[in-house]
Amino acid sequence: MVYLVILAVLIGTVTPAHAYIDAGSGSYVLQMLMAGLLGLAFTIKLSWQRLKTFTAHLFAGKGKTEKKSGE
Repeated sequence: MVYLVILAVLIGTVTPAHAYIDAGSGSYVLQMLMAGLLGLAFTIKLSWQRLKTFTAHLFAGKGKTEKKSGE
């Protein structure tokens, strides 16, 4: 509750910064976004089999999950 009051006071007392954002900042943000997306894609690629098995067990019925792969 105290944090909400502090947050409300801080938001209510915001003053303009009159700051300049140069063109390099936009390309840096784009670069960080692309790196994050590619990192996420690489992580998914590395653990694709575990993710596939997890979702199969998550959405499968009880009868399907009790069977073993060799049977």
